[in-house]
Amino acid sequence: MLTGVTFSLALFIAPDAQASTYTVKHGDTLTKIAKAHNTTINQLRQWNKLSQDRIFIAQKLVVAPAKNAVSKTAAATKTVATKTTAVSVVEEKVETLQIAVSHTVIKGDNLTKIAKKYSISVASIKQLNNLKTDAIKVGQKLTISQQSTKDLAVEAPSAKTVEAEINFNQTADDAIEKQLKKEVAMPGKVSQQTERLYAQAIETANAVLGTPYKYGGTTTDGFDCSGFVNYIFNSVGIQMDRKSSLMYFEQDTTKVTQPVPGDLVFFKNTFIPNVSHMGIYIGNDEFIHAGSKGITVSNVKEKYWDERFVAYKRINNLK
Repeated sequence: MLTGVTFSLALFIAPDAQASTYTVKHGDTLTKIAKAHNTTINQLRQWNKLSQDRIFIAQKLVVAPAKNAVSKTAAATKTVATKTTAVSVVEEKVETLQIAVSHTVIKGDNLTKIAKKYSISVASIKQLNNLKTDAIKVGQKLTISQQSTKDLAVEAPSAKTVEAEINFNQTADDAIEKQLKKEVAMPGKVSQQTERLYAQAIETANAVLGTPYKYGGTTTDGFDCSGFVNYIFNSVGIQMDRKSSLMYFEQDTTKVTQPVPGDLVFFKNTFIPNVSHMGIYIGNDEFIHAGSKGITVSNVKEKYWDERFVAYKRINNLK
């Protein structure tokens, strides 16, 4: 399960008109791309203004600059360095491990639809899951790929220290808007039972403030953003399967007209142009979440979060 994708602060630029570019495909890494184009990772980082090695599918990377672009690149690098001097984003390295990216089949799914969603072939899914036919069933978990966390940075920044803006070549805004439009908003008021569970959840969340960030973490040894929400809600009796922020957004939650403390809040574009971060709303525009400095409280109105805010939502089985 893609349980907590990592944060990457990368300033993406439009490639020079004369530069050679490459479009990132499923399974690509900077190491693989650098080798294929007879260059180095450091050069790819410099040409594309990448702060670390995280890349995403369909991203266009400059793999060989135009001859007249050398001086432009140097000037751009200097500008970025100046702008980010005060930006103290934690890019702690996490130990290498293999994470199985998986998908739980829901009603209406088929292999073609799932393959398209994850930019992978039907044949690859069948091979990874030892499927002899295209038949799948609701609730079945399908392995999509294996990803190594080597050299990936932590998931989310501390909004108070982030001033640089991320400009993506493409976003998933249309898909996000489509998802929200098809949802019938839940009322702002919740039942006494849910209000009681929410109060317990916030109390439990406050009790683990300062717990360190851990990629894929779901315990008090360390959390990522979705792992933190999963742990807190399950601790107070709100049953949640372990999923990523995007999966919770698409599959398990519904938008609310007016959020109450305990509802969820979702953000986009923290490392990919889609829903990629979540937290628990605690009132007064504040939310508690697993950021790069661990479990902390942030404000939705802070510049970083305000620009990436998507929606407040509620778990579907809560009233």
